[in-house]
Amino acid sequence: MSEFRPSSKVVDLSTAAAPLLGAAKYKAVIIAWLKSTSKKLTIFFMNPDTWKRPKVWIIGLIFLRLAYVFMNEYGLNPFKKSLVGDHVFLTGAGGGIGRLMALRFGKLGCKLSLSDIDEPAINQTKDYLLERGVPAENICCFGADMSSVESIKEGGRIAREAFGDVTILVNNAGIVSGKQTLQLTESMINRTFAVNTISHIHTIKEFLPGMKSQKRGHIVTIASVSGLAGLPGITDYCGSKFGAVAIDECVRTELKKTGDWAYIKTTCICPYFISTGMFEGVGNIFPLYMLSPDEVADRILSGVRQEENFIVIPWRGNMVFLANLFPAVIKDRISNFMGADAVMDTFQGKGDTRMPGLDLSE
Repeated sequence: MSEFRPSSKVVDLSTAAAPLLGAAKYKAVIIAWLKSTSKKLTIFFMNPDTWKRPKVWIIGLIFLRLAYVFMNEYGLNPFKKSLVGDHVFLTGAGGGIGRLMALRFGKLGCKLSLSDIDEPAINQTKDYLLERGVPAENICCFGADMSSVESIKEGGRIAREAFGDVTILVNNAGIVSGKQTLQLTESMINRTFAVNTISHIHTIKEFLPGMKSQKRGHIVTIASVSGLAGLPGITDYCGSKFGAVAIDECVRTELKKTGDWAYIKTTCICPYFISTGMFEGVGNIFPLYMLSPDEVADRILSGVRQEENFIVIPWRGNMVFLANLFPAVIKDRISNFMGADAVMDTFQGKGDTRMPGLDLSE
């Protein structure tokens, strides 16, 4: 074996480093292959007979769909709409993803009407936004109880007095009891559905007329993967989120039927559990994982700007639709194998603060 002797010649670093990456000696081969392949593809697609083959259209459409999904998933859609000047009414803005969404909407130039049942928390959100550069004149914060129709109407009045008609409604407020079915009290059940489901109808009724008159609007529903598949230990929560998904779909089809879909869009967000404390202690269902609030907030904002109708976070959560193709007995076994049956066994939540406004001592 010959002894290695360093060369005294000056060499190009890129040329010297390329062999270490295992690419330099194949560079000519790769370039030649690319040229040959591009030439063949050009001839193939320029041939009129190519487009007479149904499978070419099918493969092409599948490719375009996958490309579209990929671009949206990573916020790469080049046709994002501007939100500058939009009036956002955001519920549950006192913390978690509500606070983070408020910051992102504010940074995009939106006027913010922010509500939460916890008034000290919503005031903390205002301070949080001001510290990060959102103009004070674009922020209006107030307390509101989404289980009360009167409170929703009062919130609507305050928002319109501050910034005029709402053009983006984000139904984000949500609560969870984390109890087995037989442990649920009547008040727990009623309040869960009032906040997580029924309030969506009332807020939409409150703000949709203004969107129609402005011919601009977007209704965002923060639902859950739990609204797509039932889990043991959160019967009321799952039921309420199933309802939220249904409301979004009904409103979307109504808008299309009346022709208002041309300028009023809807987006339904179904994330897995988020590490905001609301689902503290829950396990994971393979291959899902506890989501960070920032990644969820980012995905929601990109989804709104890209006018996506339906988003599951993370994208792999769409496997629930595949699971629903199986008979119930097989689906349940698959779910249990992935850990769904034990996901709530270690649930802690936020203790007695997880259902604000409700006396849990009954």
